[in-house]
Amino acid sequence: MSSRATTPPDDEEMRAISAAMAQESPTVSSAINSSKRSHGTMQDDDDSTSDSEERAGTGATFVLANQNIVAAIKLYADKKRLRGEQVLAQDPPLLCKLKVFTTLLAVGNELSKLVASKPAFEVSADLKTNLFKDAPAILLSRKTKIYKGNAAIVKKFRFDVPAGLEKIPADWAKVTAAAQYTLTQRRSKIKKAICSSLKPNDKGVYGPAAEYQNIYDLAQAIVKDTQCTINVVLCAHIALMRQVYLKHPDGDFWDQLDDRLDEIRSKAKNNAKKLTRGFRHVLTQDQDKHGAKDYVLDETTVDDFQQQVDNMIAVDTATSTASVRDSTV
Repeated sequence: MSSRATTPPDDEEMRAISAAMAQESPTVSSAINSSKRSHGTMQDDDDSTSDSEERAGTGATFVLANQNIVAAIKLYADKKRLRGEQVLAQDPPLLCKLKVFTTLLAVGNELSKLVASKPAFEVSADLKTNLFKDAPAILLSRKTKIYKGNAAIVKKFRFDVPAGLEKIPADWAKVTAAAQYTLTQRRSKIKKAICSSLKPNDKGVYGPAAEYQNIYDLAQAIVKDTQCTINVVLCAHIALMRQVYLKHPDGDFWDQLDDRLDEIRSKAKNNAKKLTRGFRHVLTQDQDKHGAKDYVLDETTVDDFQQQVDNMIAVDTATSTASVRDSTV
């Protein structure tokens, strides 16, 4: 007999254990079959989903716009005073694009009508005023290389000429004609002033040289009602004009003046210092021969207005790169 005490087993726990042991374990074949069934079921589900997606993709899909965005667009359209049919907030994207494209074509048609009905170009009053104002400064500029036929300078000044107008021959001809007319009128005034400075009598015979207008008074007569100011530079060019006029007072005066100016520049080889000395010599001769020297010329190179005009006139590279002091003539 054993002396060890025995503890009666817990009936409930043992019954549970016994029941668990009594259950049959799943065999390998049944596990495989179960796996196959599960895989097959999943594949069937995938095929079903794919078919559903394909069926769903065959029809057009429209995404409704967010109602807050629609409301905001309508408010903005009202602010811009658009008509109801012009608000495309709820239209499908493709329809919106087609409407926008159609509208652009319609706008293009309307613009074509406006261009076709545009009145013929005419030289404006402002352009004529600007030409009249700047013509004296162009003719008396130290940068001018030709006094006659320089109407093309309007290309550089532009004034209020519409961009690209020079590509329309008929319209550009009106601008150049206006510029040429203004310059011709100004040249005529300069020539008359020079003639008057020589004190001609009724028969056109000039008075004694000592009685001629001095260069300062002549310059005053020429720049009257213009923005030009009298200084050494301007008087030197007017002195050259009077020198040529004394020998060629007839219709070829401006041609002869252009030839003389070209000759001076050629001999100086467009050297700024040589040009300065040449024009100073012409001015000194005029001062010594004509009228009383009871004035003092401003040695300032040029005023701001004349400088602006000078900068716009095409010049040779040597002259344009010279300093303001060296290029004073």
